[in-house]
Amino acid sequence: MRFKPKGVILGLIGGLLGALLGLGSWALELEENTGLEWLFHQRGAIEPPDEIAIIAIDKRSADHLRLPNESEKWPRQLHAQLVTQLAAAGVTSITFDMLFKTPRDPVHDRAFANAVDSANNVILFEFMKKELADSTTTDQTMTIRKRIQPIPPLADAAAALAPFPLPKVPLKVSQFWRFAPDAGDAPTLPTTTLQLYTLAAYEDFRALLQQVAPRHLASLPASQQMILQQKALVPFIHQLKRLFADHPALMETLTSVAKHPANAFQHRVLLLAFLRIYDERYSQYLNYYGPPRTITTIPFHQIIQSDRTPEYRSQLADLKGKIIFVGYSAELQWEQKDGFYSVYSRDDGLDISGVEIAATATANLLQDRTVQPLSATTHFATLLLWGLIIGIIARQLPAIIAILSTLALVAGYSALGLYQFSNSHLWLPLLIPILIQAPLILFAGIIWKHLETVRERHNIHKAFSHYLPGQVVEQLSKDTAQLAPGGELQYGVCLFTDAAQYTRLSEQLPPDTLGTLMNHYYETIFAPIHAHKGNISDVVGDAAMALWPSTKPSAELRNAACHAAIELIDAVEQFNRTHPSHQLPTRIGIHCGEILLGNVGAVGRIEYRATGDVVNTTSRIEGMNKHFGTRLLVSNDVLCDQSDFQQRPLGTFILAGKSRPIQLHELICRIDDATENQRQLCSQFATALAQFQRGKWSAARALFLEIINTYNDNASRYYFNMCERFLHTPPPAPWDGTIAIETK
Repeated sequence: MRFKPKGVILGLIGGLLGALLGLGSWALELEENTGLEWLFHQRGAIEPPDEIAIIAIDKRSADHLRLPNESEKWPRQLHAQLVTQLAAAGVTSITFDMLFKTPRDPVHDRAFANAVDSANNVILFEFMKKELADSTTTDQTMTIRKRIQPIPPLADAAAALAPFPLPKVPLKVSQFWRFAPDAGDAPTLPTTTLQLYTLAAYEDFRALLQQVAPRHLASLPASQQMILQQKALVPFIHQLKRLFADHPALMETLTSVAKHPANAFQHRVLLLAFLRIYDERYSQYLNYYGPPRTITTIPFHQIIQSDRTPEYRSQLADLKGKIIFVGYSAELQWEQKDGFYSVYSRDDGLDISGVEIAATATANLLQDRTVQPLSATTHFATLLLWGLIIGIIARQLPAIIAILSTLALVAGYSALGLYQFSNSHLWLPLLIPILIQAPLILFAGIIWKHLETVRERHNIHKAFSHYLPGQVVEQLSKDTAQLAPGGELQYGVCLFTDAAQYTRLSEQLPPDTLGTLMNHYYETIFAPIHAHKGNISDVVGDAAMALWPSTKPSAELRNAACHAAIELIDAVEQFNRTHPSHQLPTRIGIHCGEILLGNVGAVGRIEYRATGDVVNTTSRIEGMNKHFGTRLLVSNDVLCDQSDFQQRPLGTFILAGKSRPIQLHELICRIDDATENQRQLCSQFATALAQFQRGKWSAARALFLEIINTYNDNASRYYFNMCERFLHTPPPAPWDGTIAIETK
């Protein structure tokens, strides 16, 4: 298979187009909303980490505790009890994805605050409210974010406060922010929670820093306990964030050393998660573990009532050392209070809750399982390479094979994308390459090849039309079975031409000069034939044969052949005037009748031509011009019902090698172009011919002599000689006026 550079050109164009389209925001939105969702659903749910669980504020708990469905009305004493029991169970951190912004019962509020303070591992949610504010320097109105914190007793007691900004419907939640840009780069709930959880590796972090960059240790807290006792978790996060921002290479160095097996760290996994918190990316894509409640979710009432039921008590004991999130998590759509549109939003309308998203983000950071889109450079290169491959296939292979190959590639690419997503959390673009690039490039390649095929077919048709009739070339282009020897009986008008003096010129002229002359000659005689829809059937030396074939006898074809012959004679006269020293006077014969039109030959050599008595007879008619000194002879069959031409009958003959008589006419010109002399000649010749055919040789001889003296007519000279011959040797009786032409 020959390589076609046009495939590379098509592929580069398609690849570059796809790569540029992939840079658009609409393409990213399309990939997020459709491609990413497809990947999640094809992959299916995966096992969430054991380190994280959710305590669900839901209707089932409200019913068990005989409380109103509005959880805002629940006694905060219950939250205090929840924190106390979780702390006693040994959980590492407790994160509330609920806002306690309004004071309630002072006793309960204080009890809740005391429980939070005592646990010293509780992170509370602060709300970011969008507000409009007038600019002091311009006339414009600006949007600002106001941070609404829990009531002061709770805010003071919490280990940290953190926002968790998420878009509401109709936007699909695909990403989360580790730091909130419009809240002073405040660490969000997932970041703050993970930092609290990984403080167990703080001593390892200090040892690592001592090994790599000890100069930074002095500015950091001395221990994990100091951070918690001083309620300094958020300031500590900001301090480390600034440290890594000021020293970009430090993160890579620390991570590399932490992973090295030669270094023994007590909490290596937590240490690496600790470092990942300060990745330079502010936002990352969520890697959902599955539909709502895939992450371990425990109803609120089961923890509160754990002292009453052994099963609940065992469940509480299993939470030791875990990250606990507390928030709204409904089981049914109509119970939903805190839902967000995501790839796992159910058909019945149930969305994933905010607390589940926070838990998912934290789990992703802990496991290093966030979805990783391709970098801009890799994304561009992938789409460019994909387009190049499809382009080469579309141009290099036949259409059907190209389509099947492209479908196979699409299936393979989809499988690769799913594999990478499932195993490496790598997100390859799907919709641009599969739904836009592949069909467009494939379609363009097929259309391009089709246009080339049409152009090649046209060129072949044009080339072969110089050798074969157009309709035959068309038939052969559709079915090569037409090349088999054989033919079809048709009615045809046959025209033969022969150039006098060709033999003499061929002896005098060099081959190249003769070839140039004959090419010009053939251009001259072919033009009127083609103009009147005739087909050049054969060319041999100075002779040519043209055909006007039809399925049935046609007066129009005979008329067209006669017009072509008259114009051919005029064209040859012009040719001879242009080449006075190399003139080629041309004789023409025309006959019509049934012919066999088709392929003649065998064993690798086939010619398309007409065969039959009509062809042979036409050749003989053309030869009769030598006897009469004429240029254009036609049979009576041709002129039947034709009134457009000035002609004269020349008699009835049995041509050489023939047995049946045929009437011949000289075709002089169009009737409207005939001169008075031509009309008188035809009239006088007809009178003389009638005397000759009645056997009145003396009278005919005298009339032909008069015509010769008046018009110098060669046909009359032929008959004058025949009269003298028959006066001395009469033809056999009975005489019917037919002249037998002897074979020389």
